[in-house]
Amino acid sequence: MVNQGPEEIKKTLIRKGVNIPCPESVEIGPEVDPGRIAGSDVVIHTGSRIFGPKTLILPGVELGADGPVTVRDCFLGKNVRLGGGSFESSCFLEGSSMGPGAQVRAGCIMEEYSRGAHTVGLKQTILFPYVTLGSLINFCDCLMAGGTDEKNHSEVGSSYIHFNYTPNQDKATASLIGDVPGG
Repeated sequence: MVNQGPEEIKKTLIRKGVNIPCPESVEIGPEVDPGRIAGSDVVIHTGSRIFGPKTLILPGVELGADGPVTVRDCFLGKNVRLGGGSFESSCFLEGSSMGPGAQVRAGCIMEEYSRGAHTVGLKQTILFPYVTLGSLINFCDCLMAGGTDEKNHSEVGSSYIHFNYTPNQDKATASLIGDVPGG
């Protein structure tokens, strides 16, 4: 990687076929390697921010279609769609997606075709293929099995649902998958 300034990185990406409709509204850190961003069918919308030398973006990715997005040191597989929010040190495999207002903190893996609606919070969470998370939920420190296709999937509902557990069982919000005294 040749160390380029942010404007040169954007020019390089546009030359290789990345669709950046409003380049002056996109921020890319100087540590980002443009060689780790595919040119084929990648769209980076207005208000997108990309940082981190570990960031990898494969063909078909769409960032920020629903609002501003910040990506830092993430792996974005083919056809991933991150509508808006912040995403850090996590892995999104083929066809996974998150709606606007998401906060995905470090250590998450969204396997193939898993998805979250708007305003979903994740931390240290693994979603197997074909898991759907509803809107307005915090789903942290969980491992969830999925399904076999879009018709046969696993789903967590919408509204105020707070799943947050640690190995020490020190979180105060009970749920259907556990409680504070019982873990």
